[in-house]
Amino acid sequence: MSIPLENPAPAVRAMILELLPPGSAEDARIFGGGGPLDSLGLVNFLADLEYRLAERFGRELVLASDRAMSRNRSPFRDVAALTDYVLELLAE
Repeated sequence: MSIPLENPAPAVRAMILELLPPGSAEDARIFGGGGPLDSLGLVNFLADLEYRLAERFGRELVLASDRAMSRNRSPFRDVAALTDYVLELLAE
């Protein structure tokens, strides 16, 4: 069910943190040096996040796209970067 939010950032950040290993900090790395996820873990994490985002916001987003992969800095590096990337996609 789609629930409109004026500021979806807190909900997006909370979803990301719920899917990371317990005890992950708000500024936690996700993938890459020091991150808890390897490439297979990242794929599973993104699939789960896409599902939850679709349920919450009523829109299907593709997070692991050419657009994401072609960026100079990975949107999957940490919680803040992924939150910003998801918000960018939701704003379109």
